[in-house]
Amino acid sequence: MSTAEDVLLIVTDPSSGKPGLDSMKVEAVLGGAHLMDLVTSGHLGLEGKGRKARVVVTRAAPVADPILAAAFARVQNRRRQAPQNVVSRLGKQGRKTVYAALIADGRLARRPAKALGIFPLTRYDVIDTARRDDLLNRIRASLLHDQPADSETGPVIGLLAAADLTRLLVDKSDRRLAKARAKVIAEGDWASEGVRQAIQAAQTVLNIAMITASATAVSGSS
Repeated sequence: MSTAEDVLLIVTDPSSGKPGLDSMKVEAVLGGAHLMDLVTSGHLGLEGKGRKARVVVTRAAPVADPILAAAFARVQNRRRQAPQNVVSRLGKQGRKTVYAALIADGRLARRPAKALGIFPLTRYDVIDTARRDDLLNRIRASLLHDQPADSETGPVIGLLAAADLTRLLVDKSDRRLAKARAKVIAEGDWASEGVRQAIQAAQTVLNIAMITASATAVSGSS
C-alpha cells in the first residue's frame, strides 16, 4: 500500500465512517505522502536544504503504483521545483483518488449518508480492519511506548504530526505525550533526508493553508 492509502485508512473512523482529514489539510498531507513515496522509489530527489531545497526528477521510468503514477505525471516534466509546490501539485484531487483505490482494493466501502437528514454526504466503512488495527497498534507503540518507527509507521506519524492530527491516533489522555513524541519520530533515523524534507514541505503547505483560511475568515467578517 502507498503511504497515502495508509494515511486515509488510519484516519477513517471505523464507527462513524467519517474521514478524519478535512478539506483544508487533506491535499497537503496526501501530497506529502506521494512525495515521500516517490523519493523512496527513486523517481524524485531533493537537492539542497532549507529554503534552497529543490525537487528534481531522478528517474523517468514508469511508476508501478497507479496512484503514484498519476501523481508523478503532474510533476515529471517540470524543472527544479520548490518542495511545497510539488506537494501541492501531487496532492490535487488526492482524497477522491486515494479513497477510490481503497474501495477498489476492498479495504473500504462507500456508504451514502445525509447530514441533518437532508444534505447528502459520503461515509466510508472500514473493511480491512486487520490492516488498520495492525498499523494503528504499531503507531501507538511508537507514540506511547518508545518503540522505533519503521518505513510504514514513520511516514504516517510524520505527516499527521505536520497536520497537528496525532489526536486521531490515541485516546484523549495520551494526546500530549503522542504529540511530543511524534515530533521526535518525524526527525528519526527511519527517514532519509529526502523523506524528512517531504514532511517539512507538507508542513509548509499546511501552514500556508491555515494562514489563508484565517485571512479569508477575517476578511469575510469585516
